[in-house]
Amino acid sequence: MFLNQLENDNKELFLKVCVLAALSNGLFANEEKEMISAYCREMNIPENIPECSESIEDIAAVLAEKASDVEKNIIVLEVLGLVKSDGLYEDKEKAFMETLVSGMRTKEGMLSKMESLLEIYTVVCKELYAAVLD
Repeated sequence: MFLNQLENDNKELFLKVCVLAALSNGLFANEEKEMISAYCREMNIPENIPECSESIEDIAAVLAEKASDVEKNIIVLEVLGLVKSDGLYEDKEKAFMETLVSGMRTKEGMLSKMESLLEIYTVVCKELYAAVLD
């Protein structure tokens, strides 16, 4: 939704975070791969799933320095949507998200706020879909 607002330097970092997030539960689901491709299209960059040898701690530390607060919020929202895209939000994914937000030094409570808003968004989307099919 908001990825076009990321600075070019942060787009590749974002994709690497996505790869690590997708792998955080040990399974790179097709839904997650499809979302990463959609993210590339949204950011107007070539579709690819980057190799990532860095740790989430290392990437988050770079983002803490390079990304604006708005970019950090966008990254939290989009990565949270990615890890939830397969219908599960497992403990390993939750731990990953905690590591990401603490490493990027996001505002206190941002992860919780984004989780709540994403739940509302999901409900509204389901209701809209049902209304269209009615």
